[in-house]
Amino acid sequence: MNFRYRILLLGLLFIGLSSPASMAQGWDYLDVGQGYETLNLAIEGDTTASGAPKSLNRVYRLERGGTYLLNGAVSNLQGTPLRIFAAAGDGPKPLLIMAVDETGASDDPFVLEGDAHLKNLYVSGSNMLGNDGRYGILIYGNGSRVVIDGVTLDFADQAHTKTYGKNCKIYHLNCEFKNGFLLSDMGRGRFFDARGLMPDSLIYINNTFYVNKQRILRFDGAMGSHIILDHNTFYLNAYGGTASTATGTISGPIEINRGINVRVTNNIFQDLGMEAIVHPEGMEIYDRMPIIAVDTVYAPDYPESSRNWLVSNNVYGWAPQVKDFWATMPTTVKGPAFISPWGMDHYFSGHKPNFVAQNNFEEYIQFSDAPPPDAMLDFVKYRFASAFSNEANPDFRADRTGTGSLQDNPETFGPEPDPYNFDYAPTHAAYTAAIGGFPVGDLNWFPDKKTEWEAYMTGVTRPAGVVTSYTLQQNYPNPFNPVTSISFTLPNASRVTLTIYNALGQKVTTLL
Repeated sequence: MNFRYRILLLGLLFIGLSSPASMAQGWDYLDVGQGYETLNLAIEGDTTASGAPKSLNRVYRLERGGTYLLNGAVSNLQGTPLRIFAAAGDGPKPLLIMAVDETGASDDPFVLEGDAHLKNLYVSGSNMLGNDGRYGILIYGNGSRVVIDGVTLDFADQAHTKTYGKNCKIYHLNCEFKNGFLLSDMGRGRFFDARGLMPDSLIYINNTFYVNKQRILRFDGAMGSHIILDHNTFYLNAYGGTASTATGTISGPIEINRGINVRVTNNIFQDLGMEAIVHPEGMEIYDRMPIIAVDTVYAPDYPESSRNWLVSNNVYGWAPQVKDFWATMPTTVKGPAFISPWGMDHYFSGHKPNFVAQNNFEEYIQFSDAPPPDAMLDFVKYRFASAFSNEANPDFRADRTGTGSLQDNPETFGPEPDPYNFDYAPTHAAYTAAIGGFPVGDLNWFPDKKTEWEAYMTGVTRPAGVVTSYTLQQNYPNPFNPVTSISFTLPNASRVTLTIYNALGQKVTTLL
């Protein structure tokens, strides 16, 4: 069998999709039955008599439709790669729930201390008593490569994914993130938190995010070497704040403002930043909170000339009732903008040619069956009416099955029998607004379109004849700005590294 690949590059940013066949090569599966502590024990006991891991290619395979009660966090075995996949098939994702100790306390589901690959799992942030935990996936290992593919993360009151490691490569593909908040503390409720530590790569492709209070992506002042947000649906975010500087600027719900190489393409940003920005009385109102903001990195190793940003083919909007609410507020409250004027003035107005913003427009999308914005809007109104006291905040979660303990209300855990649906009608301009004429947003809601998009992006073909050697074709076009394609052929499905060197033989970057 022969494999040919095409990688579409934008500057030094990339999208790379591996052949499913290549991903399956060499895995050593261990089937784990559902039940209490079965996954913990399977991992902890997977060693030889000398204590060494039995297989470095191990994959722990979980039952479709199974329920796994975790007795403590799941971690890497002696720092070796951790891989947990759902069994093949179309049944429900395996459901992972935290057990509690005698005091009612529980750990976080995943504490990763090395490379990891999680695939097609449903991770409940609520423990068996129905109490929400702080985190879903914690990443500690410096330089770790973590792939989170097809995973649903629900109910974490601090952050769904959080890194305590430096220079990590974190890939989120085909995931669903929902319900991030703690009603008694409005400083919580993120879907990703870098904790001020610079990731090497943060990649989000074909994910859906909905209903959270704080920033959706939080870097906490950290830089990010490579950030890709492509074909994601971001919906219902309550983040807001009070301007405290003379210019009145504030970073918004997508806090990637100190990124080095950034690609934000083909996304939906709808009903975000609903608490908006509040300016102190007497301040001349200059700015609006941005959904996408850019700021200076102030780092000698990363001069401004080395940064590359592309913000393209995105659709943003707010419900009419949300805009009506902002219109009733005092003049010191201003609703957000997609790219705020201060960012536009300094970066995207032609003064910095490496910062490109194009084909972004406003349209309010009517999703087929998404949570309506009313519950979150009521929460925001209450926040203003109560002077942001954090007392008796109304619950705005999107959950059709309610909450309860696993023993008394097992139906409250896992996916709803009538799940939300974020597809939308072809009559929307957004339906053909993505690069290549595809719908913007998470393409998992458009399965046929996603199949077409994967073929468009990867260009995988099966050439005639038998390939007996490795070939790397000249990229085309060359020179290019901003897009080029690189084709290479393998005699067998294999893992590859694609690296670019300059004319002096010096490494520039590793693409894939």
